[in-house]
Amino acid sequence: MGILGHFQGVRVGGGVIYFPHTGTKIPINTAFFKSAIHVVKFNTYIVVQRFGRFLTGKKLSSSLAFYPQPSGPWYNAWLAARMGGIEVIKDPSSADAVFIFDDKTTSNTGRTLEPALKAKAINHRIDDISKIHVARVFQDVFGYGVDIDPLTYQGKAAQKSDINATHDGQVVDCPIEPDAVKPGSVYQKLIDSTFDGARSEDLRMAYVGGEIPVVFRKFKLIEKRFGTDYDHVDVWTADQAFSKDEQTQLIAFCEAMGLDFGAVDVMRDKHDGRIYVVDVNKTCMPVLCLTQKEQRRSFRQISAALVKLVERVKSH
Repeated sequence: MGILGHFQGVRVGGGVIYFPHTGTKIPINTAFFKSAIHVVKFNTYIVVQRFGRFLTGKKLSSSLAFYPQPSGPWYNAWLAARMGGIEVIKDPSSADAVFIFDDKTTSNTGRTLEPALKAKAINHRIDDISKIHVARVFQDVFGYGVDIDPLTYQGKAAQKSDINATHDGQVVDCPIEPDAVKPGSVYQKLIDSTFDGARSEDLRMAYVGGEIPVVFRKFKLIEKRFGTDYDHVDVWTADQAFSKDEQTQLIAFCEAMGLDFGAVDVMRDKHDGRIYVVDVNKTCMPVLCLTQKEQRRSFRQISAALVKLVERVKSH
């Protein structure tokens, strides 16, 4: 099926592009075209790099197939594979590794895999990235939580959809009345990461096979703290973002989630100094506001970790 399979049934209308197999709706606006240009530039760089390998006779290291959905060329796993010299093929049975690519909040694909595919699968153990489940696993690993009871909690809280990638969060004053509780939403502690008093700071860490290859320190204007419009992004190492103990806990959290490759959104509260995991993404996309130089630098780290993960899968 290949990349083109990602576009099967895609509809354009009402100012959005709708992907039926994931339910994703992407607004067609200025930000969309800016992102598209960025992705095209980065893909062009990868194609040129791939052509260079061909001219020098350098063989591709391994092969990777996406299943049950194809990955578009704007997802991290696809980009990291191509950049790392991994061949992306269609047939899962003949691939060295199989990336379980199911762009949904909950999925049972990993549990229904044939033994031969499960033995070489990446991300087959992660079946629930709902915010409720993420918060439960976070509490189990870290020993403190982010969820609150909006009927009894005193103070400001974040209300957001339990479904992944909706970016519909809003601040509410608690306690609220029972009839004000929004169905399908979660209520969590409002983490104050406004260290400079003007912007909210998020830490999006890449996670690949037990490693944290790179952390994106993202700044958003306070009024846009729940969106994807970034004021500025720094590319950090794990040591710049987290203590050694925090890194150990974050890796343990990812293992408890069943995550092999993805992105984890972390926030540090300026009042108690603790970190809080607020979101997990198993089919993540690049931070598109980076310069091409920064994007390449960060993806070299992600790609190197993915190559090691695929090699490890091959050797089992």
